[in-house]
Amino acid sequence: MGVVLSIITAALVTRHLGTNGFGQYTKILSFLQFFGIAMDFGLYIILIKKIADIPNDKLDTPIVHTIFTLRVISGIFFLSLAPIVAWMIGLFHEGYSGTIVAGVALTTGFFFFISLNQLLSAIFQKVLRSDWIALAEFVGKIVLLVSTLIVIFLNLNVLWVLSTLVLSSAVNFLINFLATKKYVRLRLSLHWDLMKRVIYDAWPTALSIAFGLIYFKGDTIILSFYESDAVIGRYGAPYKILEVLVVFPAIFAGLVMPVITAAWQQKHLGRFRDLLQKSFDALSFIAIPLIAGVMILAPYIIEVIAGSDFQSSTTILRILIIATAAIFFGTLFGYIVVSLDQQRLMMWGYGFVAITAFIGYLIVIPRYSVIGAAWLTVYSEVLAVCISYWLIVKRTHMHLQFGRLLKAIFASLGMYIVLRCVLFLFEFIEQKYQLLSFFWYAFFVLIVCVPLGALVYVLLLFALRALRPGEVRELISLKK
Repeated sequence: MGVVLSIITAALVTRHLGTNGFGQYTKILSFLQFFGIAMDFGLYIILIKKIADIPNDKLDTPIVHTIFTLRVISGIFFLSLAPIVAWMIGLFHEGYSGTIVAGVALTTGFFFFISLNQLLSAIFQKVLRSDWIALAEFVGKIVLLVSTLIVIFLNLNVLWVLSTLVLSSAVNFLINFLATKKYVRLRLSLHWDLMKRVIYDAWPTALSIAFGLIYFKGDTIILSFYESDAVIGRYGAPYKILEVLVVFPAIFAGLVMPVITAAWQQKHLGRFRDLLQKSFDALSFIAIPLIAGVMILAPYIIEVIAGSDFQSSTTILRILIIATAAIFFGTLFGYIVVSLDQQRLMMWGYGFVAITAFIGYLIVIPRYSVIGAAWLTVYSEVLAVCISYWLIVKRTHMHLQFGRLLKAIFASLGMYIVLRCVLFLFEFIEQKYQLLSFFWYAFFVLIVCVPLGALVYVLLLFALRALRPGEVRELISLKK
């Protein structure tokens, strides 16, 4: 439900701001993400790992308070730098105007609260109470949607749109913070010995995350020096869809990580192998049809979410959906690398990806603009997946079985063929009778084709014996 609300809100924002306004919106959020990652310092993954073996009724420990305090301190420090740096860039480049600097200053609150929310979610994932995470997110999305509607009704500018993000994330954090009191009464407290140990454990993960952000968002930052706000807006619209979709693998990996970590630490290798394989299969069943579905429905998705001004974003969406699928697997593998204490080695892998991608952006963007940037994003995400999987195999000597992945590919191809035939029929009728405007035609196509494609895909999975009823129940129940 949270994903649906996010998509609706994204559609409202893109249509309200237009290509120029959404370009400013995208530029501000992309710029701030670098500072948000700096404040993260890998503390979320470290917290999950540190509390994996602590009983649920004994979570109120100094290590939890120390990590929470470090997150607050790092957030205040790094996010305070963001508007200063944006202002300094604006002295030399007109693309960073006063509106951009003001937007950066305003939106620091959004990144501060979502960073704290992420940390609190580790506690709920540990105690297997993801319902609190879902409730807080749902209420936050409702607040975001309502406040966005008010901003649109009053015809307010991009700064007011950004303020809705701050408000919704603050509400989300408040709910999570109050709910954690049942398990941990969080307070600002630093234990120096623990702090030094946490920083020692966290810095490789932090550096890896920073490298990841360079190849994930470096393209938008570099584009901001070469292209207009309108072009960045058209590039940012598919990215917005991507960012909504990749929330799922992050939540999924966060839920399975405590169990996988505990299995590895307790040397239950059979359970570890089984959890790893089932997690990979579950993500395969979602990521692969996602590619096929978006490839065929991209023009209609862009029309419904962003509008006719963004139709040139269709090609970008089709490219970036490949990167999205890679992120599904990369998120899972990245979390498992940390569970295996291989984050220092993975740091070098992420560093290589970041450096090569950054050099590639500098070469490709001036010549091929957004298309080149999108394909380099695919390159970087796929390479990161390959490196992290290689590290897992090297450490565990366990190889994944790809049989179900192949069956998911065949089922997705079957779904694609069915949808192509349905669209051929729809297009023939529409061209002959011209019953609807393109927006309502696109909306009708999505309403029909998304559930139809999902049904065909699932039936093909059962036909190929990739899924069995008992396994479906197990996949749906994340706690199990």
